[in-house]
Amino acid sequence: MLFAAFAQAQGKVWSLQECVDYAVEHNINVQIKQMGVEQEEINLNTASNGRLPNFTANASHSYSFGRSTSGYDNTYQDRNSSATQWSASTSVPLFTGFRISSEIDASRLNLQTVAAELEKSREDLEINITSLYLQVLYSKEILSIANTQLELSREQLKRTKSLFENGRASEVQIYEAESQIALDELSVVQAASDLQMAVLTLTQTLELPSPEGFDVEKPQDVEDFLLARRPDDIFQTALTSRASVRAEELRLKGREKYIKIAQSGYFPTVSFSAGYANNYYKINGYDNPVFSEQIKLNRNEYFGLSLNIPIFDRFATRNNVRTARLNMRIQELQLENTKKSLYKEIQQAYYNARTSGEKYNSAQAAYKSAEKAFGFMKEKFNNGRATTYEYNDSRTSMIKALSNSAQAKYDFIFRKKILDFYERR
Repeated sequence: MLFAAFAQAQGKVWSLQECVDYAVEHNINVQIKQMGVEQEEINLNTASNGRLPNFTANASHSYSFGRSTSGYDNTYQDRNSSATQWSASTSVPLFTGFRISSEIDASRLNLQTVAAELEKSREDLEINITSLYLQVLYSKEILSIANTQLELSREQLKRTKSLFENGRASEVQIYEAESQIALDELSVVQAASDLQMAVLTLTQTLELPSPEGFDVEKPQDVEDFLLARRPDDIFQTALTSRASVRAEELRLKGREKYIKIAQSGYFPTVSFSAGYANNYYKINGYDNPVFSEQIKLNRNEYFGLSLNIPIFDRFATRNNVRTARLNMRIQELQLENTKKSLYKEIQQAYYNARTSGEKYNSAQAAYKSAEKAFGFMKEKFNNGRATTYEYNDSRTSMIKALSNSAQAKYDFIFRKKILDFYERR
């Protein structure tokens, strides 16, 4: 399986959705949650079968030596004997104070709760994968910027040597240009290392055995971001769509069923039972009846109803009901806290998205201005009308603006996806 995953990763360009789908399928924590769902399905099946009759059968064979009771006249004699007994019985709960039906409802709600928790773990994993995916893209762009900066430094060195040959630049300027190239090469190495670590972190989260050959798709161009909905509107949508809220609501409904289960201890219970038994004796020294005759004579059948009325159980049922109601109140507070936390998260996501959009627009404008300024400065430097210091300062400003723009872009994309996540129905 690991080899197949490694072969799939090699030479493949992964989209964000492919990464999310693959992670959901292979993540260990998600698989554990899935097993929890399967366990609750078993528990629901067990609770549903509580209405069915049970059936038991048993058989035994024994030997007796020495003084024992005679099977014929109930006197004690020194005789060897053997006996075979067999029986079968069944019982059916007719009324259990609504305990069984409440247990079935509680188990069904538990199943729905763990299914919602499974969905929440998938949602959390999706957010994590999105963040790591965008970090890879950001690191790739930073590496591209570092390479651009290195290429500009090499062009500067080439141009400086040409100016030196024409007597328009000093030898010191050549050394400065070579020093700048060395610094830029170091920046490229650092950016490549950061990219490698970002890819490694993403592939490890995907449960891939190796990052070799792994690559990701570039996102579409960022468009103008408009926040069409306010946090309150998004919150109303999230209340019905987020798995975290749904899980707590289902858990609260389950607490109501546990109160009914506890209250069932106040009610009497009625059950039906029936059974059949038979035996065969053999005593040495006696003329024992044949097997078929003993089967007719020794059989025993019974059936009946059983009524159990609780009168005093040391207040156990009362305390069980109190505990169940207390647990329900705790769950009500937990649900309220989950909703408040969700609203705070949506508020933060909304204002973070709006701020990141404004930062991105400002960063784009700053980069365009710095790019134009560098273009003029480059032309002046090539014509010998600008110093190396002025050229490097202008280039540094442009590279910094470009890096800020890249950082703002991917922060903008991530914040936007977070907000879209809460708006998803």
